[in-house]
Amino acid sequence: MKILLCCKAGVTSNMFATALKEEAGKKGIDVNVWAAAETAVAYSIDRADIVLVTPQLRSSLRKFEDLADSDTPVILISDEDFVNFNAKKVLEEALAQKG
Repeated sequence: MKILLCCKAGVTSNMFATALKEEAGKKGIDVNVWAAAETAVAYSIDRADIVLVTPQLRSSLRKFEDLADSDTPVILISDEDFVNFNAKKVLEEALAQKG
């Protein structure tokens, strides 16, 4: 499974991507997670099975939904889950939406 994490380009997003990979590993799920700055999302969104959007990009959510394939879930990470690095909950929500 390929997960794109859309971000403002901060270090925190790469750390969150690593946390998502670790949680997936605990569940025995093979994932490729990468973070892309808002300005670079268009270059890799078509490769993603799931798109996660950091809270800082809330206002760009519609743009990412338009860029993604119609069957690719685009999920806004809550402020609380992002600040608390709740990768387990975010991953579970993403997997549930992907079906």
